[in-house]
Amino acid sequence: MTISTRLRRTAAAILLSAGLAYPACAAVCPKGIGGCPSPGRCFLFTDADANALCDYTGRNAVQVPVRTAAPVADPITVPATAAQTTAGTPAPATQTASPVLTVPVTSPVPETSLQVIQNPPSGGLLGSLHLSVPLAGILLFLVITGALFALIRTGVLGIRLRETRPALALSAFFGLGGSLAVTCLLSGGTLPGTTCALIFMAAGTPLAAYLWHLGVMNRTLATGMAALATLGGFVFLAPIMPLELGGIVNVLTGATAISAGVLVILAVIAFTLMVGRAFCGAVCPVGSVQELAYTVPGKKVLIRSTRIPELIRLAVFGVTAIAALYLIDLMAITGLYDLFSLTFSASLLAAAGILLVSVFVYRPVCRILCPFGVLFSLPAEFSMFRLHRTEACISCRKCEKACPAGVAGKGDSKRECYLCGRCTDACKVPGALEYGRWHENPIDSPPSRSQGLLSEKTDESDR
Repeated sequence: MTISTRLRRTAAAILLSAGLAYPACAAVCPKGIGGCPSPGRCFLFTDADANALCDYTGRNAVQVPVRTAAPVADPITVPATAAQTTAGTPAPATQTASPVLTVPVTSPVPETSLQVIQNPPSGGLLGSLHLSVPLAGILLFLVITGALFALIRTGVLGIRLRETRPALALSAFFGLGGSLAVTCLLSGGTLPGTTCALIFMAAGTPLAAYLWHLGVMNRTLATGMAALATLGGFVFLAPIMPLELGGIVNVLTGATAISAGVLVILAVIAFTLMVGRAFCGAVCPVGSVQELAYTVPGKKVLIRSTRIPELIRLAVFGVTAIAALYLIDLMAITGLYDLFSLTFSASLLAAAGILLVSVFVYRPVCRILCPFGVLFSLPAEFSMFRLHRTEACISCRKCEKACPAGVAGKGDSKRECYLCGRCTDACKVPGALEYGRWHENPIDSPPSRSQGLLSEKTDESDR
């Protein structure tokens, strides 16, 4: 092992123990990412033959247990025969045959798979305490959720919810994310970050939607959820959208086997048909880190029209999907993987640039670059539950001015609504804006031409 290899592995171990990065590849990275800080498992990991190697691309050699070379056979004593004698020359009583050379049958095993065999996960702190990882995770969830529930009911944290259901749902969301992160860090690698991310996706999305349905969500809670999801991105590292589109495409085309991660992602996309883009707003780490960046003070550049960004995003989706058929991940150039894994590379500069732009432009990746934005926006267009105006609306248009995505107007589609909470905070009329079952009504329908002209004149007079 060279010194540079030792340094790389030592640095990777430090990053893992600090919880700032998590394994995202196995033997050969299925997404073509070569700068992984520590080989492990991503959400697309499949191992049908139980050889500790990812079967994603089918390019990994089948691992055969390494067999030690058979020992060289002892000299074999062969009795002399008449044919082995010559006339007048007595044959020796015995003859030593040449040693039999045994060639061991071995298969090449990648270095990373040998690492898995030689250095199995130790179990971290939980292993040293002889605690079951699932049991420890459940206990942590109950403890954190219970503590948060008591604090929220009393208002110590600045958030006071007296009703049981809202307080319990909010406590469960933050208790879920917090317990998964802590368990993942303390397990020493025995609990894959992939598993934690999938649990957070599957349970956190309906919890966030339920909180909106209960009417307790506001801008402060939405920001707190974004902070938790961003932390989860650094700890779990998977799934990182939009980098996972290649896996979805290859599964749908039959090029690779379906995995639990793909099933959960497809389920969340389908769930958008019911609750809108709750996942994008409260659970996705890429969207959440942009949401936090936009809260930084500065002059904002508002893109009111959604048509041009959506057209660009649709083109990106098509090109990315075609490239994925050839196992090329174009989204890797965004550097989002390197950002959450804290891998220093040229792509990390691209991610830093995206974060800088996110300070001034609302969610540029979600609205322009993320191919998953297309997959989420289509069902969100027809979602059963969404933010909409009620008869209490007085048409003050404060919600429209507060919406950074430009989708709060009458009749605007909510397919680009990320449930950031700015419109509900800006609305001063109780019950004028609510998240619930939507049905077309005159209050929330597109204005007529005469009403539109009148509103435009009113805006001009206001200026």
